[in-house]
Amino acid sequence: MRPWLVQMEDSMYLSSLDKIDNAILNLLLNDARMSYSDIGDKVGLSRVAVKNRVAAMERSGIIKGYKAIIDPQCAPETMTFVMNIETKPEEFEECKRVFVEAPETVTIVQTTGNCHLVAICLSPDVKTMREFVNKIYRTVPGITSINAHSVLDVVKGSIIPENNDRSACINEQS
Repeated sequence: MRPWLVQMEDSMYLSSLDKIDNAILNLLLNDARMSYSDIGDKVGLSRVAVKNRVAAMERSGIIKGYKAIIDPQCAPETMTFVMNIETKPEEFEECKRVFVEAPETVTIVQTTGNCHLVAICLSPDVKTMREFVNKIYRTVPGITSINAHSVLDVVKGSIIPENNDRSACINEQS
């Protein structure tokens, strides 16, 4: 457990901040578009005092930005699928590169196991997913095992990562 961070069902608490800053953060986590006036009404501060506190948390890096939360599964004709890929050790980096560059891949992680990758991908339909999986299996050398699973529902978290920077997926050795 991280003593400096307590995450409850719909809120979190950073022990290094006071109760008001924590309340402001939780309000912004629930609605990043909430006005300073509305936040002030809820925490008992003026609009200017809230603005100053938010600006201080932005300067310190506690608040890194404000983003839309995208759920591609709600888009018409979009399906999400998870791929488990195992490769020969000598082909692992090439396989990883192919998935990083594939427009279907939104997230890729390296996990424990024999050169194992897990990719979260998007496709307009099952036929296109099947074509992508088959193309990868036929054209990427060294794949020893590959399987794909349709995502029925996201129970916790999101499909699109907070920082959708594909370069972050590339190992420092590459």
